[in-house]
Amino acid sequence: MRILLFGGFLGSGKTTTILQVAKYITEQKQETVALIENEIGEAGIDDKLLSDSGLQVRPLFGGCVCCQITSDLITAVREIHDTIKPDWLVIEMTGLAIPGNIAKLINEYCNFYSGFKTITLVDMGRWPELKEILGPLVTGQVEKTDLVIINKADIAGCDQAEIIKDIKEIVSSAPIMVASAAGKLSHEVLEEVIRFGQTH
Repeated sequence: MRILLFGGFLGSGKTTTILQVAKYITEQKQETVALIENEIGEAGIDDKLLSDSGLQVRPLFGGCVCCQITSDLITAVREIHDTIKPDWLVIEMTGLAIPGNIAKLINEYCNFYSGFKTITLVDMGRWPELKEILGPLVTGQVEKTDLVIINKADIAGCDQAEIIKDIKEIVSSAPIMVASAAGKLSHEVLEEVIRFGQTH
């Protein structure tokens, strides 16, 4: 089982991106996908959308993944591995989680995966403002990730080169991809995400 863990601040386009990646895996690669959705609040706002896509959903509620429900996340990962045995497990983190911290827990308690990568989405148009207002939260989501996708680049109205340069200063080792067409991933980007998820 290969694991892709998606992070990024609220509104960065995680659900839309995850659906595209999961559909691509099932339709183009003919491999199976299980999905863990993690939302803050009483109910997952994207739960119906995800269920309607035909993918298996395991919603996790009850608070921020960083504190209250990390143990439930580990349990869910183990349960999916033992019972569903998918080719891929895609995890959507809440917009307030730091992917690197969650990755550390999964590495420690779920060492049965064949590949594990973290992917952080950045809303290009909101990046400068979010970085200024929220500082360590949004930079923390980027600094320990394996791959960055700069999302909504075509509708951002700001300097793409400057955003890329800024992110590279935070996480120089991670590849950076750009998603355009209002957040729709191109075939090339989807292929690269899958290829990246298959590497060790």
